[in-house]
Order: sequence, then structure tokens, then C-alpha cells
Amino acid sequence: MTDRKGELWGVVLAAGEGRRMNEFIRSSYGLDSPKQYVAFTGERSMIQQTLDRVGRLIPIERTRIVVSPGHIREIRSQLSGLPQETLIFQPQNRETAPGALLPLISIYKRDPEARVVFFPSDHFIQEEERFMRYVAAADEVVRHHPDQIVLLGIEPEGPEEEYGWIAPGDRLCGPYRTDAKRVGRFLEKPSREAARLFYESGYLWNTFVSVMRADTLIALARQHLSGIWSSFERILSASGTAHETSTIEREYRTMEKATLSHAIFERCADRISVIEVKEVFWSDWGSRHRVLQSLERIEQGRNSPAGGASKRMAEAVGAR
Repeated sequence: MTDRKGELWGVVLAAGEGRRMNEFIRSSYGLDSPKQYVAFTGERSMIQQTLDRVGRLIPIERTRIVVSPGHIREIRSQLSGLPQETLIFQPQNRETAPGALLPLISIYKRDPEARVVFFPSDHFIQEEERFMRYVAAADEVVRHHPDQIVLLGIEPEGPEEEYGWIAPGDRLCGPYRTDAKRVGRFLEKPSREAARLFYESGYLWNTFVSVMRADTLIALARQHLSGIWSSFERILSASGTAHETSTIEREYRTMEKATLSHAIFERCADRISVIEVKEVFWSDWGSRHRVLQSLERIEQGRNSPAGGASKRMAEAVGAR
């Protein structure tokens, strides 16, 4: 691939173990695989759905997938046909901040002006094309406001305690059609009482799908995660050399755990904007309850004689 500057890249975060789902997957699907490698609906696993979705906007040559060496059986089965540089092996799961920075420095070294979209691999999204149009809109905002991180938010269906919440603020002005708003507050996994207040106040669920320039996140990591970033500076120096793999393994042995939400996003709300995603069914399949709730909704849509979103969802899932 010929290097070009200022391209849009995609990162799929797929190195998690998802242990809360393991027993449900074994009992219901007869599999001993992490949830991102399971096909809960149709024939595509969650990671395959995610990659298909990303591919609507970003070519595979500019996509990086963070995976675990412990999932090599699933990787060989489902991802073996991808270009070699697509897979980024993370020695240990140190949460989302290191999980984002590891592929980010590889992208940054190749394209210092890159814009990057982060995609979790365990989210169910029904209207994929429409969702990716919102990703493209977020990218347009970042191109006009390179200092901003733009998140996609969803109108909540209830006072969910396990999701992150975003309080939309004033409109972010710019020469684009998207209604992007500055973030007033950014909170992760609130108490039941706080979640109820957020729901009643019109806050949004945080999908964690986010668009930003690579150098913006690097600058924030340097500011807020100095210890972790010191490790990644050494990894960046070794990138592309014979010492790259050994350096990554050495640094990960002592690396702290940190999430992007707590460690960076909550500390710099003034640098974050949000776009509300409308008419898209989205769910973070982090628990048995959410999977069953979504599958029930799909089934209801399949059996409903009425038109609308539920019926479209059932038809789309049935076609997979």
C-alpha cells in the first residue's frame, strides 16, 4: 500500500475476554470462544459484523484489529484471510487505553496526520449503513476541528447503569451539516440514581465509537497517562525494527491498566463533542441480559405484521 497523509483509519478493539458472557455462550451456543467470535444472529460473528461495517467506509488496508494471542484458534478460523499488518497482537489486556494506543502508534508512524475511528467489536448495530454515515459525519467534524474527539451517542431507552453517559452541551459551530454538540459532562457507569437523573435530563448513551486525529490522542495520553505513555514511546521507537515484538512484550509486563473513558475522556470534556445517532438500533452486548433482550426484540419484529424499524431489523437479521 502506498502511504498517503491524512487518511481515515479504523481500529477494531477485539482483545477482550468477555468473561461475564462465557457461561451463557457455552450453555446456549456450545462454544468456548470470546463473545466477539460468536455468531449470535445469522452466520457472521460479532467481529465479522464489525469488520463488514467498518468496510463500508474504511478499506481493510487502513484497518487495524487489536487481538489476543490467546484467541489464536478463532483468529485463524475467522481472520486468516486478512493482510498480515491488519492484526495487532496485544500480549495482555490492559483495558482500552493501552488497547487503543498500541495500534495508534503503528498508524501514527505511517501517517502522522491520520484520523482514526475506534470501534468496539462486541456491539450489535442493526442499521449498519446509516450508522456508518454518522461515523463519516463525525470525521467531517474532526477535519474542521482537529483538536476535538467526536463521539457517537444514542438516545437512551432507560436508566442503564452499565453504559457510559454523555451530556450534550452547546452546538459546535462549523461549515458542516452535522449537529455536533460540545460535551457538558461525560460519565461512565453511574449509580442507579444518577442513571435515572441522566435519563430524565436527556443525556445520551455513549457508544464509544469515536473519531479523532492520532496526534490528538497521543498528546492527551502524554498529558494524562504519563507512565503508560512512557512505555508506548519505547514501543514507538522500536516499531518496525527487529526489537518491536520483544519491546511490546516487555513493556506490557509492567504496564498499568487504564480505560480511555476514565483516564482521558472524563478529564478533558472540553475537547470532546458528540453527535446523536438517530433511527439506529444499538446495543452493547456485554451481558446475557442484553443479548436476550435484543434477540427478543428481533423476534418481535419478525412476527409483527406492522412495518417500521422492528420489521426492518427482523428482515435484515434473517437475511444473514
